[in-house]
Amino acid sequence: MNRLALQNLFKRGLGDLLAAVERELARPLRDPFAELDPNRRPHEHDTRLLFVNDLLGHLGWRLGAGGNVLEEARLQATTTKFMDYVGVVDITGAPLLLVEAKAWDKPAISARGDGQHASEATLLVAAIQHIRNGKPESTSPIIAEWDGYLRQVCGYVQTLNERYHHNLPRAIIISGEWMVVFRCPVETFLRVARPDDIAIFTRAQFKERAEDIFKLLHRSALTEDAPESLRPAQLRQFLELSDISGVFQGVHVHYERTGSTLFVRRPRILIYPALFVARKDDAIFTVIDNDTPVELDYRRDDDGVETLAPHLDEIDARGAALITACGTELSSVLSSAELSAFPGFRREGLAKSPVGELTEADEWLVATGSATHFLLAEPRVQGCRFHSWAECGADAAMQSAISARSVDPPAFFVDTQRHHCAHQVVQDRREDRCLIQAIDSRTCCQACMFLEQCWTEEEQAALPCGH
Repeated sequence: MNRLALQNLFKRGLGDLLAAVERELARPLRDPFAELDPNRRPHEHDTRLLFVNDLLGHLGWRLGAGGNVLEEARLQATTTKFMDYVGVVDITGAPLLLVEAKAWDKPAISARGDGQHASEATLLVAAIQHIRNGKPESTSPIIAEWDGYLRQVCGYVQTLNERYHHNLPRAIIISGEWMVVFRCPVETFLRVARPDDIAIFTRAQFKERAEDIFKLLHRSALTEDAPESLRPAQLRQFLELSDISGVFQGVHVHYERTGSTLFVRRPRILIYPALFVARKDDAIFTVIDNDTPVELDYRRDDDGVETLAPHLDEIDARGAALITACGTELSSVLSSAELSAFPGFRREGLAKSPVGELTEADEWLVATGSATHFLLAEPRVQGCRFHSWAECGADAAMQSAISARSVDPPAFFVDTQRHHCAHQVVQDRREDRCLIQAIDSRTCCQACMFLEQCWTEEEQAALPCGH
């Protein structure tokens, strides 16, 4: 749907919502368990249910399971705080829109005492500068409640910027009667506040200024959601070379449970070379080689020794061809960046990961940076005896060796193979940190490229590997 169609859809939806709100507020028995009070207005929770949730929906944001809005999003600072709503980029989870909702009858922007200001926006700028100068609420040019609102949003913007390295594109404070939009929250709260960067709307203006609201807050105005996968020739539909912040190699992993239901199911893992192109707004575009996967498995070399090298070589060759094809489409030579620069796929809350889940179970996107696979040909530590269950002694995992591939627990590599770990201490320590646990919970950490992402240097030194 193009921009004009989206804007028209929003105008119609907003008009219907405002009419529904008017009817709801006019109902005499809206709160049947309280004394009749025609002047009663919704509390914050009711304001969110009655108005804010639907407004966000009309603005192209999706709440609930699988949506792109985090509700009561946890923010770790000196204390844990919860942001009412945070609209995020679908794939990376980067924050796009902060929404702080207030009860319906909370006061509009008001100066303290007899203070005079050229406009409400000018008053807000003065109040923000007052906060940035470290002055107390009691001497703020704005009323106490608004001083609190501004300090709250300022804290969120600062924490997102300094702790999570996100420059929040937009923030709003909203009740049912008014809405304040901060066009450039980082600039306003952390640098230089300007009246022109603040837009203020009253409920009476919502409908007539619907186009302004759309341009400021509609999801399409803040990001362009990337399809789950693209072909190289489709890249130019979404970006130009100058839009790119980084190019990262990786794979798409598809996991199968194969075999007859009469017997034990065995895992089969299919690997598709992929390229992740990060745009400067943190959107990630996934380009996948083609529909022909490379099956993960050992082969035997001329000496009859099992090796993963042929599989890795094929992925490497196809990954190189893919990055060349993408470069051709963008009229440039692309170079893959290190994994440390990857923006990350969305995880719980605002956390990021090089491994991203897809909609369907048993499918993942795995970013590997300048490498082409998450597995190494050989473990970093040579001659480690803990690939064998029998060699682990009292530290052996489970009651017996995993001698055949298993889907429960997920174990693709089996006892004595160089990519298998049989040590219980390692299993216990990596329980909450392994990035590929759902793919193979027994892969040797020393044979996985994510070793440094999962373990600090001190933790690596304390592992039993090779001892």
